[in-house]
Amino acid sequence: MGISIREIVGLAIGFFLVGILGPIALNEVFNANTTGWNNTVITVFQTLLPVLFVIGVAVRYIPQLRGE
Repeated sequence: MGISIREIVGLAIGFFLVGILGPIALNEVFNANTTGWNNTVITVFQTLLPVLFVIGVAVRYIPQLRGE
């Protein structure tokens, strides 16, 4: 019962990766060259993609933190 050392190490590595690579990835999304793109596509790309990133991280890590 409880959380194992392997799960703790996995969570720690995952948090470091998200904490380091997440801001870099979001910066690249916001600074992408969108010349020639439709305004609707730009809006969806720059708003929906970061929201989906945050939801994906939450879905991945919250159940493990609760022990499910």
